[in-house]
Amino acid sequence: MQGLGALQQAAHHAPLSQRHSKQQRRCVSARDASFWSGGLRLLSQQQQQAPVQQQQQRQQLVQNAVQQEPQQQKLVLHGAGKKKYIPFKPDFFSSEAVQLAGSWDDWSLNITLPIDPGTGEAGIVLELDASQHGELTYKYIVGGKWHLARSDTAAADMQGCVNNSTAGRKLVRFSFPAAFAGPRAQEQSVHLIGSFTGWQVVIPMTLGADGAYHCDVALPPGHHTFRFLLGAQQQEPGVYAPMAGMLAAASPAQYAVLQHLPLENLPSGATANSLRVPAPPTFRLLVHTQHSEAYITYRFSGQHGAPRRLRMHHQPDCSGLMLAHLPAPGPDASLEFSITGASHESGSATSTLSIMEDEGWPNSSSSSNNGKHNNGVAVERDPPGNGVYTASQPGVWRLKKGSLRMDDASQLPPLMLCTDLDGTLIEDGEEGDWVRHNDQLTYLAAQHFAQYLAPAGGLIVFNTGRSIGMVEGLLSRKAGTMPWPAAIITAVGTKVFLWDVAGRRWAPDPAYAHLLDDGWNLGEVQSLAQQLMHRFNGNASIVDDGSEHPHRVSLSIRSDVLHEFLKQWGEGLTRAGVQHQFVSSIGGEWRYVDCIAKNAGKGRAMVYLASKFGVSLEDVVAAGDSGNDLLMLGRLPEGCHPAIVMSNSHPEVWDWLARITPEERAWIYTPKAERAAGIVEGLKAILADKLTAHAERQQKAAQQRATASAVPVVRALRG
Repeated sequence: MQGLGALQQAAHHAPLSQRHSKQQRRCVSARDASFWSGGLRLLSQQQQQAPVQQQQQRQQLVQNAVQQEPQQQKLVLHGAGKKKYIPFKPDFFSSEAVQLAGSWDDWSLNITLPIDPGTGEAGIVLELDASQHGELTYKYIVGGKWHLARSDTAAADMQGCVNNSTAGRKLVRFSFPAAFAGPRAQEQSVHLIGSFTGWQVVIPMTLGADGAYHCDVALPPGHHTFRFLLGAQQQEPGVYAPMAGMLAAASPAQYAVLQHLPLENLPSGATANSLRVPAPPTFRLLVHTQHSEAYITYRFSGQHGAPRRLRMHHQPDCSGLMLAHLPAPGPDASLEFSITGASHESGSATSTLSIMEDEGWPNSSSSSNNGKHNNGVAVERDPPGNGVYTASQPGVWRLKKGSLRMDDASQLPPLMLCTDLDGTLIEDGEEGDWVRHNDQLTYLAAQHFAQYLAPAGGLIVFNTGRSIGMVEGLLSRKAGTMPWPAAIITAVGTKVFLWDVAGRRWAPDPAYAHLLDDGWNLGEVQSLAQQLMHRFNGNASIVDDGSEHPHRVSLSIRSDVLHEFLKQWGEGLTRAGVQHQFVSSIGGEWRYVDCIAKNAGKGRAMVYLASKFGVSLEDVVAAGDSGNDLLMLGRLPEGCHPAIVMSNSHPEVWDWLARITPEERAWIYTPKAERAAGIVEGLKAILADKLTAHAERQQKAAQQRATASAVPVVRALRG
């Protein structure tokens, strides 16, 4: 590698030739786009009107799933494998049409994505020749404005344009044995459909000479679910109309899963296969600086020629932090780089950056000023070579005060923090020293999230009993203090709100509302509540009749009649066929009780969003302090998950904590600090436990490899 002189020269860089002019673009129909792979609606119109019938049919289809594990065979394909499919699914919500543009056609066309009006899900698949390797860059367009996806890598070019990139994706081969497709397999069709296409678009699979159907799909890192669709015939759409002219006809439609692959229950109740795509080797560089611009000049180990130069971009919601994502050529690659910055005043470049102070993340490698090794990673305060740094392996690297260190947490999958608000993340009320003190704790926690959780792909979800209007008011009053969430769960888990990038507002998630409709009858719940309030004269009153939250009816009930009131209410709802659950929030003389749909609740909404964002349950951290938080703090039907029970929790939470099993208790952390400081303390402890478990797995795997290499290979020789 060359020294500073060569590194700091303007490296060769091919800027993206984006055509931002609106007049130079046009929308294309599905027929115009040769890479369109066909669309699919999971249910017929009749099935959508009958949720119970829909559930029974799905259960019947799943019973036809494969029962045998196919033999592992070498894949020798004729006709298969010549194409690769790249699915795109916006991980943001838009009430308006979403378009896609990218480098595969030199940014010349905008492709409109089909959106299911019932669920709001959108997806599309590009079909490319397998020889078209390399990195593709793209952006989504809503209302003429560009939008990035969180699930893919983002990088800035030298013009300052930040684009998504497919460089971090992994090409996954899906296989389905032809023997399970029915008689005359060569005449049958098998398609793949999954969460990575928003369950809207099917990907055709090709029959190979090995007796199996295959397709190669480039998936972003994260958790994905999928199923196989049998016997469907793709119909080429005539006039472009989402969900109307893009159907795959099947008589009857048959979904299948493979029993030898991991299985998972979807929020809808259907069964699907699942897989996790690990994050590829990537250098994520975080530079703490007060400069308005920063540039990185870099080269990987073993690479020849001129180094590259890239403009870094700002980490959202975190002032003074610049970011660069550099996909590594391999897991053993090292990176040599230098940083130049431009000051706010003059805009002149300088190689000596002014660095911001902060506490650091205790469970990451602490910086060292004396060149000693830290967790096997060399750390340099003032590196030799006049400002040239060396990152010895892929991961998240942090440059602060001239010291480069690696964040250990980068070895782990991204976390999703699902936190209650009042008494947990914030304290609200009249201005005073108490509120100002807690606002400072919230601000410090938000900075930690932005600096250490978000760069590793983590995200935050608010899970509160407040209405969305109250949460919006809170975000407005405490702007700059509170973190900005990826989603908001309100009304005790009966509503999920996503940020509408088109309307610039928080909008209800139609897919979640559709999920809660199953088995729920608001009119019946309201009628029985009115009858019981009349019967228990003066001992119960209405708080929320369901007008604003149609999947919740809330009452205030005297504690001495609570048991009998809920007994009669529950029996009446069961007789009426209403599938429901009761949630009690506050103790005392009067109890606040919510009657909600069976698929609702803080826990169910949390699991729904984890699935939507591609996060495994074991990487979801819940934090809460009151009785209605127990639905997300405790064991879920899918299993246990990490949770933080606040030290300032209500008595009913401590009573519950004393009753749960030791296995459940092992997943829960109780910090000493209160409120927002307790969340940060809990996250540190959970990350430390995860890092310990990760190190143990790594050590065990190394021992197994060493043992396997020591075993002599015995071959049977034929005489």
